[in-house]
Formats: sequence, structure tokens, C-alpha cells
Amino acid sequence: MSETTAERTESTPSSDGAGSTDADGAGDAATGRDETSSPIDSRARWRRPLADEDDEDEQDDARVLVITGLSHKNERHYGPLADVAGKTTLVCLEPERAIDDAEYVQVPEIGPRLLRVLLLFFVALYEGYRNEYDAVASISLLPYGLYALALKAVYGYPAHLGIIGIDLDHHARQWYGAGPRWAFRQFDAISVPGSAHARKLVRMGVPEERIEILTNAIDVDTYHPIPADIDAEYDFVWLGRFSAEKDPLLFVRALAQLEADGREFQAAMVGTGSDRTDVIDEIAAHGLEDRIALPGWVDDPLSYYRRSNTFVLTSRRDALPLALLEAMASGLAPIVPRVGSVPDVVTDGENGIVVPDRTPAAFARAMGRCLDDPDYRADLADAAPAVRDEFGMDEAGDDWRRILSTLEG
Repeated sequence: MSETTAERTESTPSSDGAGSTDADGAGDAATGRDETSSPIDSRARWRRPLADEDDEDEQDDARVLVITGLSHKNERHYGPLADVAGKTTLVCLEPERAIDDAEYVQVPEIGPRLLRVLLLFFVALYEGYRNEYDAVASISLLPYGLYALALKAVYGYPAHLGIIGIDLDHHARQWYGAGPRWAFRQFDAISVPGSAHARKLVRMGVPEERIEILTNAIDVDTYHPIPADIDAEYDFVWLGRFSAEKDPLLFVRALAQLEADGREFQAAMVGTGSDRTDVIDEIAAHGLEDRIALPGWVDDPLSYYRRSNTFVLTSRRDALPLALLEAMASGLAPIVPRVGSVPDVVTDGENGIVVPDRTPAAFARAMGRCLDDPDYRADLADAAPAVRDEFGMDEAGDDWRRILSTLEG
């Protein structure tokens, strides 16, 4: 399975999702922002106007050094940067040279990965000495963001950090605490996928003018609605990593409640992970073996989006999952909890259902409504693909222009 399955819903954990609202979903007096606004307004309020023509010309000439260990994810995250910057050089571990107009400096393939991650810093340091750059970009604080800060200290390059992983939760709260929060404040620009993460950074002391939204871009040419007369094989599809934070057991228990209520359905759980055995045992305990397909690791989740009616997200914490955006772009009605920046995208009753709390009963009620009222589900599904207008590669390119403008100060 590629990044499109187990890794596809992996992004910044943001809340425990245990209550009826996300811990960071309410209004925040520190920001002065009204959190009752529409999803698009919520993201738009963190976006500054695009640079004027003169500033855009400067960005077109910008030389950006990227420090990355993302490998196959480089194209999605840094491809839009390469489209708008004058020169983009990736110092990386395992380049898959798929980014047009980007240069690559690869760490020598010697020793275990940990050694190569350490060597990455010295290769980046030498590249920063060998050539002149206008900025250094990174995604994930440990270690790549810290490497970027080191290059800022040595060469004076403005430094960017993209948050898509566990920085705001595990690093800034559970593991290291004050250290990461201090580090966040040293970056000249920090990009996040949505408004919930922006509000968290403000509360951690990051100046609001340094915070930018960076679109978690999808391939809109691939993910689009299919003709409505194609019969779906699955009523519900769940896709992601089988882990505690994604909570696949909640999905199974919600389906068990539907079964107990006498509902007919078919579902698929696409992915794999450490909790797969627990999921299999839970399915067996409820006698749902004939109701839930477990295809495991797949290379192309698109086929499951195309064969399903409704996408269900059960995460305890999440950012703005790529799987959710892809499913909505493909014309699936989403059922989601109020976690992370998911409410930036899903408005209850308009383009999806936002469950009031993360319980099997709450999810079962939402799923049951989609079964009982196909016209209602179809209306949600018709509205869902509008995300294609907000989450394409062009939008990510515009976001990188804003980030470069912030880095220029």
C-alpha cells in the first residue's frame, strides 16, 4: 500500500476528540476570530492577499533550499513550491526525481537510515555554504525543522517549518514540551493545514503574521465524481492506518450497532497497521465477517472511493486528512468527528455529517440516516466535490507564494 492508504490520513494530531467539540474547535479570544464562520472563511481568515506583481517577480527568482526526508511525498508537498520559486534544491535521503524544475542533492547511501538522517544535516550545511539561498524550507520539526534553524543560525537564511506530522501534539505537549514550543517561535514562517492548528500556534506564542495555511493538495484530475448511475458495492468505506489515534474499532462498533438495529449494509476497511488483529477480533466478536471487507494494503484507494457511497472518519485526533479530501472530491458523503481542522472542510448538513460526539451510537445514527434517506446522502455527496476548488495543486502553489512572501519579511 502506498502513501494513499495507511499514511494517507496521517497528519498533525490536534485533539483527543473525546468530547462533543474539538478542544481547539471553539473560538479563541487570543486570536479574535469568530469560529462560527463558514469552512472557507475559516481558512481564508489565515490567508493574506497574494503578493503584487513586483513581489511575485521576486518570488519567481527566489532560491529555496529544502531539507527533507519525505521521499515519495516530496512531489506532493514541494512540487507546488518548485512551480513558483526560481530555484528549488532538495537535500534529501531518497529522491524520486519526479519534481519538474527541482534539483536534488542526495545523502550518500551508506549505513542505516539513522546515520543517513544525521548525515543529511552536514550535506545540507555544505550545500548552504556551496551555494547561496534566499530561504530554507522543511516539514516536521524533528529533525528537519531543527536542521533548518541551524542553517538560519549559520547563514542567516529565513527558515520555514511545515507542520503535517506529530509536532503540535506529541512533540509540543506530550514528549518535549517547552523545547518545541520555543523552536516554533524561531521560524520566520510556519505553515499548517487548517485553522485549528493556526490557533494552537498562536496560543504557543507564535506571532500570527508568521502563520500560513498550506493546502494539503489533491490531484483533482484523478479524484472527481463518477456518474451517479454506477451502483456502489459498499455503503461505507473507512481508509487509514489501523492505529489507536485513527480508532478503527469505533467504526466496527458503529457498524455493530447498525447490525443490532437490523440494518442491511456492506462496508470496507482499507489499510493496515498495528491494531489490525484487534480489528479482526472485534469484527468476529460481532459476527460481521460477511459485512466488512478487509482488503488490507492497496496501491490505489480510488477504486474504493468509486465503489462506495459514504466515507467515514473516526479519528481521535487528526489534521486535515488527505483521504477525506480525496473521498469528498470523488463524490462521497463524509461522516466525520469534530477534530483538528476537519470542520474547515465539512459543514454539518451541507456537504457531510459532523457527529456530535465520538461514540458508536453517534456514528451509527449518522450512518443510519445515510442508509434510510438516500436522497439526503445524495445531496451531501453532490456538495462534497466542491473541495476540488480549494485543494488543488494550484491552490498549494498560491500558498507557497504567501509563505515565500512571509519569509522575505
